[in-house]
Amino acid sequence: MKTNTKLAVAFLAAASSIAAQAADAPAPAVTFSGYAAVTGSITKDSGAKSVSDLDLTAAKFGVNAKLASNVSAYASLYYNGTDADLLDAYVTFDAGSGLTITAGNFLSYMGYEAFDAVNMSQISYANGGLLGGPVPAYHTGVKVDYTAGVHGIGAALVDSIYGPTLFNGDGDYTKKGLEAYYTYKGIKDTQIWLGGLQDNDNGGAVYDLWVSYALSKTDSIGAEYLVKESDGYNWLLAYTKAIDSKISVTARLSGESSDVADANSAAGAKFLKYTLSPSYAFTDKFTVRAEVSYTDNGGTATGSSTFYAIQSLFKF
Repeated sequence: MKTNTKLAVAFLAAASSIAAQAADAPAPAVTFSGYAAVTGSITKDSGAKSVSDLDLTAAKFGVNAKLASNVSAYASLYYNGTDADLLDAYVTFDAGSGLTITAGNFLSYMGYEAFDAVNMSQISYANGGLLGGPVPAYHTGVKVDYTAGVHGIGAALVDSIYGPTLFNGDGDYTKKGLEAYYTYKGIKDTQIWLGGLQDNDNGGAVYDLWVSYALSKTDSIGAEYLVKESDGYNWLLAYTKAIDSKISVTARLSGESSDVADANSAAGAKFLKYTLSPSYAFTDKFTVRAEVSYTDNGGTATGSSTFYAIQSLFKF
Protein backbone atom coordinates (compact mmCIF):
# COMPACT_ATOMS: atom_id res chain seq x y z
CA MET A 1 0.00 0.00 0.00
CA LYS A 2 1.29 3.47 -0.86
CA THR A 3 2.64 5.65 1.96
CA ASN A 4 0.13 8.42 1.31
CA THR A 5 -2.64 5.82 1.28
CA LYS A 6 -1.56 4.61 4.72
CA LEU A 7 -1.65 8.19 5.96
CA ALA A 8 -5.10 8.71 4.50
CA VAL A 9 -6.38 5.48 6.11
CA ALA A 10 -4.98 6.58 9.48
CA PHE A 11 -6.53 10.01 9.03
CA LEU A 12 -9.96 8.58 8.23
CA ALA A 13 -9.77 6.23 11.22
CA ALA A 14 -9.04 9.17 13.51
CA ALA A 15 -11.77 11.24 11.87
CA SER A 16 -14.29 8.43 12.37
CA SER A 17 -13.41 8.23 16.06
CA ILE A 18 -13.87 11.99 16.47
CA ALA A 19 -17.19 11.88 14.63
CA ALA A 20 -18.46 9.00 16.77
CA GLN A 21 -17.66 10.92 19.95
CA ALA A 22 -19.22 14.08 18.54
CA ALA A 23 -22.44 12.19 17.77
CA ASP A 24 -22.96 11.68 21.53
CA ALA A 25 -22.71 15.39 22.30
CA PRO A 26 -25.98 17.33 22.76
CA ALA A 27 -26.80 19.71 19.87
CA PRO A 28 -23.17 20.50 18.92
CA ALA A 29 -22.27 23.77 17.24
CA VAL A 30 -19.62 21.78 15.34
CA THR A 31 -20.48 18.60 13.41
CA PHE A 32 -18.31 16.15 11.47
CA SER A 33 -18.93 14.08 8.35
CA GLY A 34 -16.98 12.20 5.74
CA TYR A 35 -16.42 9.03 3.79
CA ALA A 36 -13.82 6.64 2.40
CA ALA A 37 -13.94 4.69 -0.87
CA VAL A 38 -11.73 1.67 -1.59
CA THR A 39 -11.79 0.56 -5.23
CA GLY A 40 -10.42 -2.46 -7.04
CA SER A 41 -10.46 -2.28 -10.83
CA ILE A 42 -9.28 -3.96 -14.04
CA THR A 43 -9.04 -1.96 -17.27
CA LYS A 44 -8.54 -3.73 -20.62
CA ASP A 45 -7.86 -1.59 -23.70
CA SER A 46 -7.97 -3.30 -27.08
CA GLY A 47 -4.50 -4.43 -28.13
CA ALA A 48 -3.01 -3.84 -24.68
CA LYS A 49 -2.48 -5.78 -21.48
CA SER A 50 -4.96 -5.48 -18.64
CA VAL A 51 -4.14 -2.96 -15.92
CA SER A 52 -5.34 -3.67 -12.39
CA ASP A 53 -5.42 -1.54 -9.26
CA LEU A 54 -6.60 -1.80 -5.65
CA ASP A 55 -6.36 1.24 -3.41
CA LEU A 56 -8.07 3.87 -1.32
CA THR A 57 -9.30 6.08 -4.16
CA ALA A 58 -11.12 8.81 -2.25
CA ALA A 59 -11.46 9.97 1.34
CA LYS A 60 -13.04 13.09 2.79
CA PHE A 61 -13.36 14.53 6.28
CA GLY A 62 -15.55 17.60 6.72
CA VAL A 63 -16.22 19.99 9.61
CA ASN A 64 -19.30 22.20 9.74
CA ALA A 65 -19.49 25.01 12.30
CA LYS A 66 -22.50 27.09 13.27
CA LEU A 67 -20.96 30.53 13.85
CA ALA A 68 -24.25 32.38 14.41
CA SER A 69 -27.96 31.81 13.88
CA ASN A 70 -27.56 32.76 10.19
CA VAL A 71 -23.84 32.14 9.57
CA SER A 72 -22.13 28.77 9.05
CA ALA A 73 -18.71 27.62 7.91
CA TYR A 74 -17.59 24.39 6.30
CA ALA A 75 -14.12 22.99 5.60
CA SER A 76 -12.96 19.59 4.37
CA LEU A 77 -9.78 17.63 3.74
CA TYR A 78 -9.84 15.38 0.67
CA TYR A 79 -7.65 12.55 -0.61
CA ASN A 80 -8.07 11.61 -4.29
CA GLY A 81 -5.92 8.48 -4.37
CA THR A 82 -2.72 10.42 -5.00
CA ASP A 83 -2.78 13.74 -3.16
CA ALA A 84 -4.38 15.11 -0.01
CA ASP A 85 -5.28 18.76 0.39
CA LEU A 86 -7.82 21.25 1.71
CA LEU A 87 -10.94 21.04 -0.44
CA ASP A 88 -13.99 22.97 0.79
CA ALA A 89 -13.31 26.14 2.80
CA TYR A 90 -16.19 28.59 2.81
CA VAL A 91 -18.55 30.69 4.94
CA THR A 92 -22.28 31.00 4.17
CA PHE A 93 -24.56 33.84 5.26
CA ASP A 94 -28.29 33.11 5.25
CA ALA A 95 -29.98 36.43 4.49
CA GLY A 96 -33.47 34.95 4.84
CA SER A 97 -36.34 34.57 2.34
CA GLY A 98 -34.34 31.96 0.39
CA LEU A 99 -31.23 34.09 -0.21
CA THR A 100 -27.74 32.88 0.75
CA ILE A 101 -24.28 34.34 0.10
CA THR A 102 -21.19 32.12 0.16
CA ALA A 103 -17.52 33.10 0.03
CA GLY A 104 -14.42 30.88 -0.11
CA ASN A 105 -13.35 27.72 -1.91
CA PHE A 106 -16.39 25.75 -3.14
CA LEU A 107 -17.57 23.24 -5.74
CA SER A 108 -18.76 24.25 -9.20
CA TYR A 109 -22.49 24.26 -9.94
CA MET A 110 -21.97 22.35 -13.18
CA GLY A 111 -22.54 18.66 -13.91
CA TYR A 112 -25.33 16.14 -13.34
CA GLU A 113 -23.07 13.55 -11.71
CA ALA A 114 -21.81 14.18 -8.19
CA PHE A 115 -18.23 14.99 -7.18
CA ASP A 116 -18.26 12.79 -4.06
CA ALA A 117 -18.18 9.02 -4.56
CA VAL A 118 -20.87 8.39 -1.90
CA ASN A 119 -23.34 10.50 -3.92
CA MET A 120 -22.76 8.62 -7.18
CA SER A 121 -24.94 5.79 -8.51
CA GLN A 122 -21.99 4.06 -10.17
CA ILE A 123 -18.17 4.05 -9.93
CA SER A 124 -16.92 5.74 -13.10
CA TYR A 125 -18.05 9.03 -14.64
CA ALA A 126 -20.12 9.05 -17.79
CA ASN A 127 -17.68 11.10 -19.85
CA GLY A 128 -13.93 11.42 -19.97
CA GLY A 129 -11.61 14.31 -20.69
CA LEU A 130 -11.82 14.52 -24.48
CA LEU A 131 -13.26 18.01 -24.15
CA GLY A 132 -10.52 18.99 -21.74
CA GLY A 133 -12.72 18.38 -18.72
CA PRO A 134 -15.78 20.58 -19.40
CA VAL A 135 -17.17 20.14 -15.88
CA PRO A 136 -14.92 22.00 -13.41
CA ALA A 137 -14.38 21.06 -9.78
CA TYR A 138 -13.37 23.61 -7.10
CA HIS A 139 -12.55 27.30 -7.37
CA THR A 140 -12.44 30.35 -5.07
CA GLY A 141 -14.78 33.33 -5.08
CA VAL A 142 -18.26 34.49 -4.09
CA LYS A 143 -21.63 33.02 -5.01
CA VAL A 144 -25.23 34.07 -4.43
CA ASP A 145 -28.14 31.62 -4.43
CA TYR A 146 -31.86 32.32 -4.23
CA THR A 147 -34.77 29.86 -3.89
CA ALA A 148 -38.43 30.85 -4.16
CA GLY A 149 -40.93 28.00 -4.22
CA VAL A 150 -40.23 25.79 -7.24
CA HIS A 151 -37.64 28.18 -8.69
CA GLY A 152 -33.94 28.44 -7.90
CA ILE A 153 -31.17 30.61 -9.34
CA GLY A 154 -27.53 31.19 -8.53
CA ALA A 155 -24.40 32.91 -9.80
CA ALA A 156 -20.72 32.68 -8.86
CA LEU A 157 -17.78 34.99 -9.57
CA VAL A 158 -14.54 33.03 -9.14
CA ASP A 159 -10.78 33.24 -9.68
CA SER A 160 -10.95 30.75 -12.55
CA ILE A 161 -13.29 28.12 -13.89
CA TYR A 162 -10.56 25.49 -14.23
CA GLY A 163 -7.66 25.31 -11.80
CA PRO A 164 -4.34 23.45 -11.82
CA THR A 165 -5.92 20.64 -9.72
CA LEU A 166 -9.38 19.49 -8.64
CA PHE A 167 -8.84 21.25 -5.33
CA ASN A 168 -8.84 24.93 -6.30
CA GLY A 169 -8.73 27.60 -9.00
CA ASP A 170 -5.64 29.35 -10.31
CA GLY A 171 -5.65 32.14 -7.72
CA ASP A 172 -5.51 34.82 -10.42
CA TYR A 173 -8.34 37.34 -10.04
CA THR A 174 -7.31 39.49 -13.02
CA LYS A 175 -9.17 37.06 -15.32
CA LYS A 176 -12.26 35.96 -13.47
CA GLY A 177 -14.67 33.17 -14.29
CA LEU A 178 -18.45 33.28 -14.09
CA GLU A 179 -21.00 30.52 -13.46
CA ALA A 180 -24.79 30.75 -13.28
CA TYR A 181 -27.80 28.42 -13.21
CA TYR A 182 -31.57 28.23 -13.05
CA THR A 183 -33.54 25.23 -11.78
CA TYR A 184 -37.26 24.45 -11.88
CA LYS A 185 -39.14 21.86 -9.77
CA GLY A 186 -42.71 22.80 -10.62
CA ILE A 187 -43.46 19.59 -12.54
CA LYS A 188 -44.35 16.62 -10.32
CA ASP A 189 -41.33 14.36 -9.56
CA THR A 190 -39.17 16.36 -12.00
CA GLN A 191 -36.20 18.70 -11.75
CA ILE A 192 -34.93 20.74 -14.70
CA TRP A 193 -31.51 22.38 -14.38
CA LEU A 194 -29.90 24.79 -16.86
CA GLY A 195 -26.49 26.32 -16.28
CA GLY A 196 -23.63 28.00 -18.04
CA LEU A 197 -20.13 29.29 -17.45
CA GLN A 198 -17.68 31.70 -19.03
CA ASP A 199 -14.01 30.85 -18.68
CA ASN A 200 -12.17 34.16 -19.06
CA ASP A 201 -8.78 32.44 -18.98
CA ASN A 202 -9.34 31.12 -22.51
CA GLY A 203 -12.60 32.76 -23.58
CA GLY A 204 -14.55 29.52 -23.68
CA ALA A 205 -18.15 28.95 -22.60
CA VAL A 206 -19.96 25.79 -21.47
CA TYR A 207 -23.74 25.20 -21.43
CA ASP A 208 -25.25 22.39 -19.40
CA LEU A 209 -28.84 21.08 -19.34
CA TRP A 210 -29.96 18.14 -17.23
CA VAL A 211 -33.32 16.70 -16.20
CA SER A 212 -34.18 14.13 -13.54
CA TYR A 213 -37.53 12.37 -13.21
CA ALA A 214 -38.82 9.92 -10.59
CA LEU A 215 -40.82 7.30 -12.46
CA SER A 216 -41.93 5.79 -9.15
CA LYS A 217 -40.72 5.41 -5.57
CA THR A 218 -38.14 2.88 -6.81
CA ASP A 219 -37.29 3.99 -10.36
CA SER A 220 -35.73 7.20 -11.67
CA ILE A 221 -34.13 8.47 -14.86
CA GLY A 222 -31.72 11.29 -15.65
CA ALA A 223 -30.48 12.90 -18.84
CA GLU A 224 -27.80 15.51 -19.52
CA TYR A 225 -26.55 17.39 -22.59
CA LEU A 226 -23.47 19.58 -22.25
CA VAL A 227 -21.83 21.74 -24.92
CA LYS A 228 -18.34 23.20 -24.72
CA GLU A 229 -18.00 26.13 -27.12
CA SER A 230 -15.75 25.41 -30.15
CA ASP A 231 -14.86 21.98 -28.73
CA GLY A 232 -17.85 19.65 -28.90
CA TYR A 233 -20.53 18.09 -26.72
CA ASN A 234 -21.24 15.17 -24.43
CA TRP A 235 -24.39 13.55 -23.06
CA LEU A 236 -25.73 10.82 -20.80
CA LEU A 237 -28.88 8.82 -20.10
CA ALA A 238 -29.15 6.99 -16.78
CA TYR A 239 -31.79 4.73 -15.25
CA THR A 240 -31.72 3.61 -11.60
CA LYS A 241 -33.97 0.96 -10.08
CA ALA A 242 -34.19 0.08 -6.39
CA ILE A 243 -35.02 -3.62 -6.26
CA ASP A 244 -35.53 -3.49 -2.50
CA SER A 245 -34.28 -1.43 0.46
CA LYS A 246 -30.73 -2.73 0.00
CA ILE A 247 -30.22 -3.56 -3.70
CA SER A 248 -30.24 -1.08 -6.57
CA VAL A 249 -29.01 -1.14 -10.18
CA THR A 250 -28.00 1.71 -12.47
CA ALA A 251 -27.77 1.40 -16.26
CA ARG A 252 -26.19 4.26 -18.17
CA LEU A 253 -25.49 5.18 -21.79
CA SER A 254 -23.19 8.12 -22.47
CA GLY A 255 -21.16 9.63 -25.27
CA GLU A 256 -19.00 12.47 -26.43
CA SER A 257 -17.96 14.10 -29.68
CA SER A 258 -15.02 16.47 -29.79
CA ASP A 259 -13.60 18.60 -32.58
CA VAL A 260 -10.32 18.95 -30.68
CA ALA A 261 -7.48 16.77 -31.95
CA ASP A 262 -5.82 14.47 -29.45
CA ALA A 263 -3.05 11.88 -29.46
CA ASN A 264 -5.29 9.30 -31.10
CA SER A 265 -6.92 11.33 -33.86
CA ALA A 266 -5.87 14.52 -35.63
CA ALA A 267 -9.49 15.12 -36.63
CA GLY A 268 -10.95 14.97 -33.14
CA ALA A 269 -12.42 12.14 -31.13
CA LYS A 270 -15.66 10.56 -30.00
CA PHE A 271 -16.84 7.67 -27.87
CA LEU A 272 -19.91 5.73 -26.78
CA LYS A 273 -19.94 4.20 -23.29
CA TYR A 274 -22.22 1.49 -21.83
CA THR A 275 -22.34 1.09 -18.03
CA LEU A 276 -24.06 -1.33 -15.65
CA SER A 277 -23.60 -0.85 -11.90
CA PRO A 278 -25.36 -2.77 -9.08
CA SER A 279 -25.09 -1.68 -5.42
CA TYR A 280 -25.79 -3.41 -2.11
CA ALA A 281 -26.29 -1.33 1.05
CA PHE A 282 -25.34 -3.44 4.06
CA THR A 283 -26.24 -0.49 6.31
CA ASP A 284 -26.93 3.22 5.78
CA LYS A 285 -23.19 3.74 6.46
CA PHE A 286 -21.65 0.94 4.38
CA THR A 287 -22.30 0.09 0.72
CA VAL A 288 -20.57 -2.16 -1.82
CA ARG A 289 -20.89 -1.27 -5.50
CA ALA A 290 -19.74 -3.02 -8.68
CA GLU A 291 -19.45 -1.83 -12.28
CA VAL A 292 -18.73 -3.07 -15.76
CA SER A 293 -18.35 -0.49 -18.54
CA TYR A 294 -17.56 -0.86 -22.21
CA THR A 295 -16.34 2.13 -24.21
CA ASP A 296 -16.21 2.25 -28.01
CA ASN A 297 -13.79 5.02 -28.98
CA GLY A 298 -15.10 5.48 -32.50
CA GLY A 299 -12.35 3.79 -34.47
CA THR A 300 -9.48 5.85 -33.02
CA ALA A 301 -6.15 4.30 -32.12
CA THR A 302 -7.43 3.63 -28.60
CA GLY A 303 -10.11 1.30 -30.00
CA SER A 304 -12.35 -0.09 -27.28
CA SER A 305 -11.93 -0.33 -23.52
CA THR A 306 -13.57 -2.51 -20.87
CA PHE A 307 -13.60 -1.51 -17.21
CA TYR A 308 -14.44 -3.84 -14.30
CA ALA A 309 -14.55 -2.52 -10.74
CA ILE A 310 -15.81 -3.14 -7.23
CA GLN A 311 -15.93 -0.44 -4.59
CA SER A 312 -16.63 -0.33 -0.87
CA LEU A 313 -18.00 2.92 0.56
CA PHE A 314 -17.97 3.88 4.22
CA LYS A 315 -19.51 7.15 5.42
CA PHE A 316 -20.02 8.81 8.76
